[in-house]
Order: sequence, then C-alpha cells, then structure tokens
Amino acid sequence: MAQPVGCLVGCGFFAQFQMEAWNRLDRVVGAVCDMDEAKARQFAQKHGVERVYANLDTMLDTEKPRFLDIVTRPEQHLPMASVAAARGIHVFCQKPFAPTIAEAREIIRVCDAGGVRLMVNENFRWQAWYREVKKLLDSGAIGDPFSFRWLHRANDGLLEKPYPNQPYFVHYPRFLIYETLVHYLDSARYLFGEPAAVTCVTSRVNPRIAGEDLALITLQFPGTLAGVIDGNRFSPLDEPGDAMGNLRIDGSAGSLWMLADGRIQVEPRGDQRRSHQWDIPTIGYRGDACYGTQKHFLECLESGAEFETGGEDYLRTMALVEACYTSAAERRFVTV
Repeated sequence: MAQPVGCLVGCGFFAQFQMEAWNRLDRVVGAVCDMDEAKARQFAQKHGVERVYANLDTMLDTEKPRFLDIVTRPEQHLPMASVAAARGIHVFCQKPFAPTIAEAREIIRVCDAGGVRLMVNENFRWQAWYREVKKLLDSGAIGDPFSFRWLHRANDGLLEKPYPNQPYFVHYPRFLIYETLVHYLDSARYLFGEPAAVTCVTSRVNPRIAGEDLALITLQFPGTLAGVIDGNRFSPLDEPGDAMGNLRIDGSAGSLWMLADGRIQVEPRGDQRRSHQWDIPTIGYRGDACYGTQKHFLECLESGAEFETGGEDYLRTMALVEACYTSAAERRFVTV
C-alpha cells in the first residue's frame, strides 16, 4: 500500500465522494481537517483516516503532505491555497474555483510564486459517459457536430428549504450558472473546443433563494457548431440517472444521444439508431468522476504532464460563466 502523500481540508457533503475515491487510489490521503473538529473526527472514522486536525496550518506543518485537496466553499479557496503554496504543497482545488476571476488569478499567482502545481477539481468532464462521448466524436462516429442540446435537471430547488445537502446555496447571489452549469460549460469546452460567443437568459423561480435557478445558454463556436444548455434545479429528469440530464449531438454523418443513466445511442445518417455498447461504471460518484479526476491529478504530478483543468486553462471556463451573466444582465450577444 502506498504511503499517504496528501491531506484533505473540508469535511462537508462533497468530501465524502472525494474520500471514497482517494481510498481506492491506495489511500493516499492520510489526514483530514475541518474547523468543526467533531465533524472531522466523524468523517475520519467513517472513511478510515487516522489523523484529524481542526487547524489547517497545524495539519500541513505536521503532516508535510505532497498535496492538499481543498473541498471547501469558494471564498475559502484563496487563503487555503496560499497556506499550502507557501509551504511548497501542490493544490487540488474544488470548484467553483473562486468567487471572482480576480481571486482565481490570485490563486494561480500564489501557486506559481510557491513553485507548486495547481489543478481545479472540475470533475464533470471526467464522468465516464462524457469520456466515452468524446471518443465517439473523435472517431468520427457522427461526422462533424453542428448542433447539441444539453438538459440539466436536479429536483431539489422548489422545496421550502431547498438544496438540503448544501443549504448555503440559497445565499449565493449567483447560483445556477456559477455553481452548477459551470460543469456543462467546461464539459462543452472538453467535447467541442472553445466557444466564440454566448447568449443567456436567467430567472429565479424559487423566491426563497438569492440567485438564479433557471438558465438557458446558447454557445456558438467557430464554424457551424452551436448548442444549448438548458438547466434548472426544480424539475424531474426525463429518466433517472447519475448524469443529471441528457445530451443530444447532431453531426454531418449522424446523431448521438447520451441518456441520464449513461447509455449512449448512435444513429448514422440514413441508418437505424443503435445502442453503443460500453462499460458504464456502477461505483463511485456520477460515472466515477472523482476517481477519474483524482487519478489524472496524481498521474500528472508524477509525469509532469499538463493538467486538463489547470488554473490558467480553467480561467477560460470562468470567462464563459462571466459571459453568461453579462449576456443575461445586458440582454445581448457576448463574444468570448
């Protein structure tokens, strides 16, 4: 078994999925930290972690890890990344990366100044079904894509107390795009390349929350490709599944459907639709996305290869988020 080489800070809702995956990667995380020490101890006991801290500086000075997994709210990312970078510790940072692009740039700066590597934990593109869709697109299975429609649904937003797993979402002044649809914007970059322009409309359906909970985003790419991301957090899925929605892509040689349970169908132009056979993951978080993301992080640390979602690259995803909000506020077409 490998010796622990990492530490984790933030023992809240999402950390459970992070820890489950770290434990399958030779249990490389040896200590955890949370300001609520009782929560940290309960979390550590559940996941078989021996050492628990309530102070980040103390944990890093004692453990001297190779990397820190930051699984906290966005406003805590800059100070925590700064603490790690000052000690020469690599940073694996949860999304939303930062509340503003200015703070994101500062995280990148402090990591560069500390000589440490930085990867944003944007795990949606590591959901196994999107990796499989990417393989099909790259193989030419439907020719050159010219249109896509992405549906996101999460039926947790019209409750009297919405978002029970992460109730602090109700206070976000920007919510659906900033916290959730950012996943789709980043995955669109992964699947299709860099968008050239954005249009967006938003609304708030649940008056109990501060931010928007419905958005319709149109992305235009160089050439003929255009697509729509249609999201809200109060409607049920068309069918159950970990993908939280479905995706249709039309291309010059056919069409592709990705269903919410990870099944993929392909219809070559002029032929019948057929199921694409592949091994859909049955363990881990949403297509074993945490495991895939963390494995990539560790492999790149060892090899020196570029992260898919390094800090500088992820600024492009954040720029798309900003473009969406600008378009919605000013009711105009925004170039990226």
